Amino acid sequence: MCMLYKRTFFDIYCFVQLSRSNISIDQIFIIFRRKLYCTSNAQMEVDLCFVMDCTGSMGNYIEGVKKSIKIVVDYMANMEPAIRIRIGFCGYRDHCDGSNRLQIFDFTNSPENFKSSLSSVSATGGGDTPEDVLGGLDAAVSRMTWRNDIRVLLHIGDCPPHGRRFTYTDDSYPDGDPNGLTAEGVLGEMQSAKISYFFGEITELTKTMISEFKNIIGEFNVFDFRSTPDTEGLVEKFFDATCSAINTAITLRE
Repeated sequence: MCMLYKRTFFDIYCFVQLSRSNISIDQIFIIFRRKLYCTSNAQMEVDLCFVMDCTGSMGNYIEGVKKSIKIVVDYMANMEPAIRIRIGFCGYRDHCDGSNRLQIFDFTNSPENFKSSLSSVSATGGGDTPEDVLGGLDAAVSRMTWRNDIRVLLHIGDCPPHGRRFTYTDDSYPDGDPNGLTAEGVLGEMQSAKISYFFGEITELTKTMISEFKNIIGEFNVFDFRSTPDTEGLVEKFFDATCSAINTAITLRE
């Protein structure tokens, strides 16, 4: 079954290339729905969760990321019946943002419902440089209803978690998360839940975080979204990153 999954997702990579050609999008969908249906009798079921920093510092990126997510969702929806994806979202801000600290949309198999929910997300809040990264990841792991065997978490952010372990910038909580969360605890729960973690890097500020996370859970893919706040460039990188993340998660399940 895993070989069928890998073959199927290779076809999605080909789909990306076709989508950049002069063939109409409707023709592409017809070609690939037929091809996927014929090449696999198995149905690939994926939980795909986007975790994103939604503070004011993300202002130059957030609309582009939202548009990218919506395009990815549309593409994936047209891969049925061979690929069935439930999509979820967990946005995080910072402890000073009170009830707006977290914005969670649990998994759904309705692209339209998901896109409607995503439209309400805006870049606002945040105080010091670090953000409530651990709170956002913890919520994504523990408060969302992960169900499918293939579980992908794609994290996009421009700032590190609180604590001198991750940053020497201005930090209201230099001793770490005020709620007692630790990277070991959050990432350990993520591994126990068999969720594959991937990160979209936007600034150099997250370099130490990436290194510390890798020390805890081992290597993971880091996608370079730096210097691409323009929508067209970001959409292309984001789509490729999402496909790569799902393909890697499938391979890890073997």
